[in-house]
Amino acid sequence: MNFDGKQILSTFVKMEEGVAKYYAELAEVAPDEKSKALFLRLSLEEEKHQKMYAALLDKHAGEMDREFSEEEIEYTQSLIDENLTGKHSFDKNMKLKDSLELAEKMEKDGILFVHQMMSMYPDIAEKEMKIVLKEEKKHLQMVRERMNFGPTRSLGL
Repeated sequence: MNFDGKQILSTFVKMEEGVAKYYAELAEVAPDEKSKALFLRLSLEEEKHQKMYAALLDKHAGEMDREFSEEEIEYTQSLIDENLTGKHSFDKNMKLKDSLELAEKMEKDGILFVHQMMSMYPDIAEKEMKIVLKEEKKHLQMVRERMNFGPTRSLGL
């Protein structure tokens, strides 16, 4: 079956744009300076990813229609559908713990998406995709570190 990878890159662009906006909104209502700095950094880095994906889409759009197994296409389509319909609703009253849990999910989803792109299109932007994958993993680690910091903060430590 044929699948056009432009769908993946288009989803990346929309996904990163939404995540960057979400992180910027979280930074505005962060309960402490470390959380604010984390969300601002994540927002800026996701904006950078969004621009990179848009440039890749422009550059490679005509060369991403390829043959894949039905299972591969179904899995990829499910990733796309979930990310297009799974909106991350912003709630200013959301607790930091809930915000960090949602951020963790978004970063995990990003990692899954990058792995899928690299698996299906290893010849498209290999260097850039490896860099983004490394950054997304770092984002996940930063979010998890902040999550682990929460219990000690609540104890006043």
